[in-house]
Order: sequence, then C-alpha cells, then structure tokens
Amino acid sequence: MRSFYLTVFFSFYWMFVSLAQERQQLLFRVMDTASKQPVPYATIQFANNKNGVIANIKGDFRIPIRYQKEKDILIISSIGYSTKRVALNSLTEKSYHIIFLIPKTEQLNEVVLKAKDKKKLLARQIVAKAIENIKNNNPIEPFSYIAYYRDYQFVDEKHINLNEGIAEVFDQGFLTHKISDPLNTTALYSYKLNTEFTRDTLLSNSIYNDSKQIRDGKMGSSISNELTLLNIHDPIRNYNSGSFSFVYILEKDFLRNHKFYNRGTIFLDDEELYKIEFFALKDITGYTYNANGFIYISKDDFSIHKFDYKLNSNSPRKSIFTVDIEYKRQENDKMYLNYITFNNNFFITQNDALKIESSLYDKKKRSFIINFNRDLDVRSIEKTSNVKLSFKDVKLPTFKLNLAGPKTVEVKFKKEISDFLNDQNIADQALFSLKLKNFQDIRGFKVGKSKVEGYQFRELFIQRVFLNKTDKSDLFFVKKGRSLKEALINDFNSKDYWLNSPLKTTDN
Repeated sequence: MRSFYLTVFFSFYWMFVSLAQERQQLLFRVMDTASKQPVPYATIQFANNKNGVIANIKGDFRIPIRYQKEKDILIISSIGYSTKRVALNSLTEKSYHIIFLIPKTEQLNEVVLKAKDKKKLLARQIVAKAIENIKNNNPIEPFSYIAYYRDYQFVDEKHINLNEGIAEVFDQGFLTHKISDPLNTTALYSYKLNTEFTRDTLLSNSIYNDSKQIRDGKMGSSISNELTLLNIHDPIRNYNSGSFSFVYILEKDFLRNHKFYNRGTIFLDDEELYKIEFFALKDITGYTYNANGFIYISKDDFSIHKFDYKLNSNSPRKSIFTVDIEYKRQENDKMYLNYITFNNNFFITQNDALKIESSLYDKKKRSFIINFNRDLDVRSIEKTSNVKLSFKDVKLPTFKLNLAGPKTVEVKFKKEISDFLNDQNIADQALFSLKLKNFQDIRGFKVGKSKVEGYQFRELFIQRVFLNKTDKSDLFFVKKGRSLKEALINDFNSKDYWLNSPLKTTDN
C-alpha cells in the first residue's frame, strides 16, 4: 500500500431549535434560486460595520437579533453568484429565513476574448502566474483576524464532540513561516465543548492516539494542536513550505504533480475568475487513489480566490481527506483568508465486537438477564426502548433496565408481566426473542461492531480582518504543539463575534 505525505496532524437543520435561540438569534439559509440547493460557505457581511460570518456547508448561518434592531443590512456574496443585500428590518417573523442568490456564471464556449487579451493562456500557465503572484496579491505586512473555530467528528450523520470558540490569529505576513515563526500565534477568547451535541468518550480521549488511525496517511504525532494542524493544510499561506499530498510545496510541486483544464469563467460580483480543474497524475497517486480539485483565479491580477482539493480511494470508493479554502479581497486590495475547512477519514478498531454471551429469564429475580462479553456504557440502559423483548411472539413491555454488573443488564417488568412469565414453562430460552439498539461498550463500540469510522473536521471561519496589526503583549497565546483544551482563555468583549454552531437536528 502506498503511504502518502499527509500532514493530518475531519435533513435540514433548521426545523427544531429552542425558543430561547429563536428570541436571541436570527436563523438563515442561503440557497441557489435556480437549483433550489444550498449555497455552501457564502460570505455574510454587515453594511454598517466590518464584521461578518460564513455560512456552513448547508448554507446555514445565524446572527444576533440586535443587528435587526439596529436596522443593519446583510451583504451576501459567493463565487458564482450575484451579491445580494437584505435589510434586516424588512424580515417577517419566522423561525428561519431563506435568502436566494442568483447564479452568475459563464461557460467556456461563451467567453468572448477581449481586445486586450493578446494571447490566450493555457490552464497551466494561469496557475503558474497565480503562484508567482502570491507575494504580490497576499499581505506581507502583519495582520490579524478574529474567527469562529470548531472541531468535531462526524459519525453516523451526527456531529460528535463539537468543540468551538472564538480566536484571534496574528500573522506577520506571507514572507514568514506560518508555523515556525513565534510571532505567528493565536489568542483564544473562548473555547469549549458544546454539550447540546452528542459526546463520545471513545472519540474524545485523544484526537490522535494509537487507536485512532488515518486511512492511507501518515500523521505528525508530535503535533496535537488542532488549529496548528488546520493551518498546515493551507497551501496558499504555506506556498513555499510543506502542506499535504499531492500539493506538497505549492510553488515547487503543484504544477508538476497535476494536469490542468480551463473550465471557463465564473464571477464574484463583477470580477471575472478563471475556473481551473486539476487532477493529480497517476504516476504520482497510483491507480488505487485519485486526487482532484478546483482553483479559482482572478483574470485581473491572478490572485487565488478559492482552492478545493479532494483525495479519494478507488476501491473501496471513499473520501480520504477534503480541503476547502477561500481567500477574500480586503480594502487594501490584498487577499486574506476567508475560511478553511479540512476533514479526514479515521477509524478505530478493536479485536472483537460487543456481543451477548448469554440471556435467560430468572424466575427468582423476576427479571430477564442479559450478559455481555465486555463492560457496558451506562448510557445503554437509559431508555427502556433500547430493549425489545417478546415471548412466543407476545411483546413484553419493559418497565426498567438495571446495570447489575459491568457486563450484566437486568430487564425488569411490571408485576402482571412477571406474573405471566413465572407461570410459563420457560425451559426453552429460544421462546424469547431479543432485539437491542443503542447498546455499546465503554469504548463506544456498538453491538456487532468492532470498528468505528467517521470524519474528523477542523474549520475556521473569519469574522473580521484587521490590517497592519501586531499581537498584544498582554494576551495569553496558544502553544502550537499542545491541544487547544490546555490553552488559557483571554478576557474579551466578544459581543460582535459569535459561535455559528450547526443547529441541532432530531438525530443529534
């Protein structure tokens, strides 16, 4: 099996929210007016200040209701769409609001070359010019940005162990090394586990330990800081240092490792962007894997607006990792990070699955006893509906579940049911039919499963950029090699910055 140089070290939301949330926040979804599909990662800014938020992959976002009281205006933009303005005081009383964006694209065969286009550039030449111009198009002076950060696992369509917070990232500019320069640092203003979402000790014990494995990738085990790992996966900011397979060092390796195709013109407002699709060469990936993506480049100055990269295995067909990055032009005409989201596949295995070793009805205890092969998670017995029991096809309503020992569950019945069972000849235990759901051992493995698989996400969404700003000496800074959970939290008035959490569904 080929090993990759991978520095990985990854429904409808709005229908059920609490009344308290509704009173405090306005909820939105951004959708394509033509396809009626969500617009992922749309940028939302306010007309009256420089703050904003980024919609999630479902097009969902939330804002404090005070912006409506202040009669502010939302400016919603996304590559490939016309920008839209929404006056907040014009909104009706709803639990959520849908904002439709109108697509603004142009196919390759419809492009009319302008007189100034003396020579049509090949896709590879366009990408080469974009890489050459990174130092011109991106800031080399110090700056900072305040952002909403989150990390979580996504398993069985659920957000698990959702940690989130507000961070200010200080950067000395693109001529410095993002990770090794000590002045490129981060201050946390909040960071905590969101207890409204599923928690799982199996997955939270360690972000990267010996039991959690990254499919087809190597991990830097010495790095346990979640934000540092995310920062490494930005090949634009790290254009002259290492990032991930098969970009490696963007300015040295990206062009020679990929083939490129011009897929036409796409717009961001009135700015025309090249839409370039690329594929990693087979002699680099082998035939077991494939890597591809898109890069969006300005026709005016060759600045990189967006970079998406995906690595998949072919057999079985599975995502290994995905990186989505967008940069946004600020008032100084330089490009600054707008968001980065990275996820990688992981799996945890153990020798054998949780299973029932024996089950029987005990007339003395007037209970049905189930013995398992391993210690149980106490949450397995929280709901009587987790046990479905029948005798001769007659359903036996469960009254109570008791954990009689680390591996033993007692199923208790009401008196009339236990009287009925005590009157029966139950020598043949096969007369009982038993079905379990949501039973798992203390490591989180469910009945019949010896493997947990999902995706580890790390995401950063910028809410405000500060130009020409250096760090403050009175702040506590994150240690780049240690988990964010160990970092000190700074005092900060964060009313203008908020946690844009994924809203709970009925499954979370």
